[in-house]
Amino acid sequence: MAPAAVPSPRRRCLALLLGTAAGAVLPRRAAAAAVAQMQLSRPQLAPLPAVALTTMAGQARTLDRELANEVPLVLNFVFTTCSTTCSMQTAVLAQLQRDWLARGRALQLASITIDPDNDTPEQLRRFAGGFRTAPGWQFYTGRFDDLLRVQKHFDVYRGSKASHPPVLLMRRHARAPWLRVEGFPSAGELAALLEALPAAA
Repeated sequence: MAPAAVPSPRRRCLALLLGTAAGAVLPRRAAAAAVAQMQLSRPQLAPLPAVALTTMAGQARTLDRELANEVPLVLNFVFTTCSTTCSMQTAVLAQLQRDWLARGRALQLASITIDPDNDTPEQLRRFAGGFRTAPGWQFYTGRFDDLLRVQKHFDVYRGSKASHPPVLLMRRHARAPWLRVEGFPSAGELAALLEALPAAA
């Protein structure tokens, strides 16, 4: 008897993203493992607010304009003194960026600090440099109240920086619906999700 085929990260992600009955696509244990690793949802978000941000180069920007692009976007929230979740997530996104760029594909990544008291533009540059990030990935800081507003907009505020959840938000382009990814997907799984993002609701 031939061994059972191992589901690829792409098939696991597509089954979850498209809402397919997992049993019809994946072995039950594989489906359970994929669900345990990440949870997907499609939040209905209001238009992005024009919140003032500062890039890691010290340039003034606004959230709505920065994310109004026609390429796939991955957005997350970090703080640079976090040695666990934030570093793990940033390392995965760095691998995703390398893989995506190696295929000649355009991708925007945006990381917004939740600790503006410590995460100055200089500190964000050092943090980004430690992961060998490439052009197309920007880190942002700003005023505490402004960043809190952004966190609440994306429903990632949990009262303190130590309690923030491992969340990624992505969409195909500025007019496309958002996908919320919670947990710890691999770079390969994120690439599959990006491929499957809808262009319209």
